[in-house]
Amino acid sequence: MKTSLIIVGLCVFLVSMPIGLSDCGCPDDTSTSQPSGQPWLTDADITALQEQGIKEGWTFTVDKNPATQRPLSQLCGLVVPDDWWVGADFDPCTPKRDLPTSYDWRQLGGCTPIKDQGGCGSCWAFGTVAPLECNILIKDKIEVDLSEQWLVSCNKNGWSCNGGWWAHDYHQWRMDRFNDTGAVLEADFPYNAYDEPCNGPYPHPYLIDSWRYIGMSQGVPKTDSIKQAIIDHGPVSVGCAVTQAFGAYSGGVFNENDPDAQINHTVALVGWDDTQGTNVVWILRNSWGSWWGEDGYMRIEYGVCKVGFGACYVNYPVKTDVAINGGLFGTTVEIRNVGDTTTTNIKWKTSLKGGIFNGIDETFETTVSTLEPGKVISERFPRIGFGPISIAVTVTPKNVGKRAKQVEGFLWGPLLILPQNQ
Repeated sequence: MKTSLIIVGLCVFLVSMPIGLSDCGCPDDTSTSQPSGQPWLTDADITALQEQGIKEGWTFTVDKNPATQRPLSQLCGLVVPDDWWVGADFDPCTPKRDLPTSYDWRQLGGCTPIKDQGGCGSCWAFGTVAPLECNILIKDKIEVDLSEQWLVSCNKNGWSCNGGWWAHDYHQWRMDRFNDTGAVLEADFPYNAYDEPCNGPYPHPYLIDSWRYIGMSQGVPKTDSIKQAIIDHGPVSVGCAVTQAFGAYSGGVFNENDPDAQINHTVALVGWDDTQGTNVVWILRNSWGSWWGEDGYMRIEYGVCKVGFGACYVNYPVKTDVAINGGLFGTTVEIRNVGDTTTTNIKWKTSLKGGIFNGIDETFETTVSTLEPGKVISERFPRIGFGPISIAVTVTPKNVGKRAKQVEGFLWGPLLILPQNQ
């Protein structure tokens, strides 16, 4: 009887213990005595900011807006990985010529509508999607709405409404929970601003060829490097350090700079104007709705709020296509150059695993020196057996982006059955 009472008491104690949540990358709400779900900034906070702005000569205005009524953890969710720059691919983006005084992809028809991440710390997903949507508009002349929810719900990195990092790999080669790669349309997985299940698989109509960090190393790249990347590759993803004044921004040239503020938010830079502000300005695109700032945008001086941290761009469209086909006596893998330039030094790896009692476990590696535009190379892997089989292909050309594909099929004697359209 005493033993039973002890066990019951222990269970009650464990159930009553608080369960910790993962760090969203933002200042902890509890550390600022802000109860969960309470507005980030009160009316008194807004008034204090307005008075501070007058005193310090801010060249922008602040006011109450829907963003200030949300907890800070629902606004910023950029989690900076340790040593993220180690082994990363950097492009110095050295200017090729004199840069223009101003440049604005909004005026050039290269920006899709502003979005609202709602009550979810998913800025990292919106900062990932924005450059690709804009590139599709710039290159293909069509406006598409891509799914941030797919990145939030289907990534394998543990990223969520509690935060994440750049997810461009999922638009290029990294596979989701259903072993699929590439952007998903908003219509196929609508945004709901919470960590809902990944109920795939989903169609993946858009892929990037590659993506790279701007500059030479960690931190904020040189201003001219970011400018050159914006010209060459469209709007770029960047990190920044959100402050109270940033959250309440309602217009003007933002010039409040807190050197102690921590990187915690993801946005996109769509242009610049060297004729504005004391230190000239970036044109920043946010994901807090069109009612924030200047229709969802901000003019922010260079060097303020560490804007530009971890800047990166995407290369679109994809230049290498991978197909895995079934049929009699095994599988055929095809690599196609769908770009307009020759692909060189292609390292090609195919793995087959499965069969009855997992009797198949083989890996094949091939190197192809060149592949001309529109050309296809293929290789057949004959197999006879029985049972489920997994086929994974990784292609890493020297001068274009990495591609990967994996399919699950069934081997029935000499016949390999695979899903269609692989």
